[in-house]
Amino acid sequence: MPETRALGQVTVTGARVSDRRTLNRKMTQMPSAPKKCWQQLFPEIHRFPDSCNVYAIEGPRGTVFVNAGSGDWLEGIDAQFKPPYFLLLTHFFRDHSAGASKASRLGIEVFAPWGECQILNDPIEHFRSLENYVAYENLWESFAPITPTIANPIRDYEDLRLAGLTFTSIPLPGVTPHHTGFQITTPQSGRQVVFCGEAVHSHGRMARIAPLQHDYADLSGAVNAASSAACLQSISPDVLLPSLGAPLQENIADALEALQSSLGALCSTRIEEATHIGNIGRHDLERVSDHVWMSTESVAISWFIVSESNKVLAIDYGYSGGCDDPRPAVGPWKWPTRNKVLCRRALLHSIQALEKTFGIDTVDVVLLSHFHDDHVAGVPVLQRLHDTRCWTLDHIAPLVEYPEAHRFPCNWPERTRVDRVIAADEVVEWEGIRFHFEPMSGHTRFSALIGFEVDGLRFAHTGDQLLPSDHDPEDGEWKLSQFVHTEVYRNGADLTSFRKSADWLCKWRPDFVLSGHQRAIRTTPRFFDAVQEVADTFERDHLNAMVLGPDEVHFGLDSMAGWIWPYRVSALVNRTTKVSVVVRNPRPEPTSLHLRLVVPDGWMTEPKTVAAEPRQEVLCDLEFTPMGVSDRIPIALELRTDKHNFGQIAEALVTCTKQ
Repeated sequence: MPETRALGQVTVTGARVSDRRTLNRKMTQMPSAPKKCWQQLFPEIHRFPDSCNVYAIEGPRGTVFVNAGSGDWLEGIDAQFKPPYFLLLTHFFRDHSAGASKASRLGIEVFAPWGECQILNDPIEHFRSLENYVAYENLWESFAPITPTIANPIRDYEDLRLAGLTFTSIPLPGVTPHHTGFQITTPQSGRQVVFCGEAVHSHGRMARIAPLQHDYADLSGAVNAASSAACLQSISPDVLLPSLGAPLQENIADALEALQSSLGALCSTRIEEATHIGNIGRHDLERVSDHVWMSTESVAISWFIVSESNKVLAIDYGYSGGCDDPRPAVGPWKWPTRNKVLCRRALLHSIQALEKTFGIDTVDVVLLSHFHDDHVAGVPVLQRLHDTRCWTLDHIAPLVEYPEAHRFPCNWPERTRVDRVIAADEVVEWEGIRFHFEPMSGHTRFSALIGFEVDGLRFAHTGDQLLPSDHDPEDGEWKLSQFVHTEVYRNGADLTSFRKSADWLCKWRPDFVLSGHQRAIRTTPRFFDAVQEVADTFERDHLNAMVLGPDEVHFGLDSMAGWIWPYRVSALVNRTTKVSVVVRNPRPEPTSLHLRLVVPDGWMTEPKTVAAEPRQEVLCDLEFTPMGVSDRIPIALELRTDKHNFGQIAEALVTCTKQ
C-alpha cells in the first residue's frame, strides 16, 4: 500500500517510485487536442478557436493577432500569414494571455493595456505580492499568466499603426479595470470592426459575471461593463468580435442595449451600483456662476472656468466616475477600492458635458491644487489628446513630473508635463482672469490655495484641505463639527498648516469655497470663524497628544526625519551615483547633522556632515558606488547628531545594471 503521511491537516499519499514515474509520464503526455484550424470570417480576418477566440488581421505589411489564448494558434502561422507578426491583448486573463509568452519568445511584438503590463512582464513578482490569507478583494488577479511576456504598453485612445493597419484602443473596463478593445476599419471591405474582448458575449449577455465582483460583495465591474456597452453602442460598429462568443454582425445596438438592461437588473438592489448605472449617458455640468462650473463625472471634482472667448481652464483633472464619492451625482464608472494601478484608470470625462453646454471639446489649461492621483491622473490623457497645458506651483511640479522619484502617498505613476511653473508670490493671468496662489500643507505639504475673481465673485480652491459638510447650513451657522479631518501625516502635515490656510482664507474672504470632494460652499461670516476654530483645535489637540514643544527634540507633526530623492534610483555597476537627501534638524538649537548612506556589503559610500539651524530642513547630496547588479535593493539614510543617534530615517530603492 502507498505510504500515507499527515502534514498538518493535509493528507499526502505517496506512490512507489515506479508508480510515480508512470504518473509523471501520463501527466507530461497530455492527450492530443482535436486538430483546429483558422476560420475565415472576412477577406482579411480569420479566427482560431483556442482557449479564447484568437483573431488574425492581415495587413499590407504583416499580420496582427488579437489575444493569445494558450498559444496553440502559433503552430504553422508562417505558412498561412505574412510576417512580421504583432499581438494585441485585450486583458491579462490567463485564458487570453498565456500564449503571449511563447509568442514573445518567437519574436512577435506584444502589446497590452498600460495598466496590466506589469503583470505580464513580471508574473513572479505579481504572484509573490498577492495576499493569500485574509483576502477580501475578489479582482481576478490570480487568473494571470505564470510566465513572463515582454509587453509594450497601449495607452487609452491611442492609434496603433501595425502591419500597415491602424487600430484605435478603446477603454472597455469590465472584467478587469484596464480591459481594452481595438477598433479598425478593414482595408478591403471597409467594415467598422471592434475586437471587444469580454465586453459582450452574445445578445444581452457576458460570458462570465464573477470577474465583475472586484471587491468583496460588490459589482463595481458590472457598472463599468454597462458603461462599456454604452460606449460600444455609441461607436455603432458593423461587427463586434468577442473573445468569448460568436461574432456579432446583426442587431448589435439591440444586443448592447439588452446587455445594459440585464446588468442594470443585476444591480437593481445595489444602491451605489444602480446609481452609477443610472448616470450612464448623462453628461452634465453643475453651475456655480456664469463662468464657473462643476464636473459631475469625476472622483475628485474638476472645476471649470469658461472664458468669454469660449476657452476652458480646469482646476484638477483626475479619474472619471467614483468609488466612495459622497456626492449624489457621480460618474458612470466605478473603480475597485484598492489602491493600486491595476484598480485605477484615468479616462476622459466631462468633455462631452462641456461640448453639450458650451460647444467646447477641449481644455486649454489645467491648474493643480496638489499632486494626488485622484486630482491629476487624467492630465496626461488630456495632454496626449488635446495638448492641454498644465500650470502648477513650483513645489508641486517635481512630484508630477517625476513621480518615480518619490513615494509620498497617492502618487500616480504616469508623468505629467508641466508647462508653467508658478512661484508662490506670482499672480498668473489667463483670459483676463487673475489667479493668486499660496503654498499649503496640512492634507499634504505639496498643495496650493488658489484664489480668483470672476462674475463679480471671489472664489478660493482649497484642494482637500478643508472638506466641510456637503450642504450649506440653512442658517449660515457653520460649526467646527461640520469639517472633516483631512490631515494625512505621511503627506507632510505640519502643526501650523491649518492656521496658515485659515489666515489666507480670512484675508482673501471668498464668496465661494471650491474643494476636491464637495459642492461649492457659499461662505458666511460664521464660516470663517469656524475655519479658525478648525486651526485652533488642530494645534491644541496635537500639542496635548504629542512631543512637539519648542524646547523638545522632535521631527515635527509628521515625524518625517527626511527622505531620499529620487526614491527609485537607477544606477550602473562601478559608477558613482548621486542622490539628494532632505533631512531635518530635530533640535531647537544649531546642530551638526552627520549623514551616511547604509548600502549593501561591498558597495562604497562616503559620509557627510552638514550644519543646520534650529528645526531647519537641509538639502544635500550623497554618493555611493554599487558593485553589483540589483533590482530594487533598499538603501537607507542614517542620521546622527553629536548628542544622539537617530538611526536609519529614510530609504530608497536601487536598480543597478551593467550598462
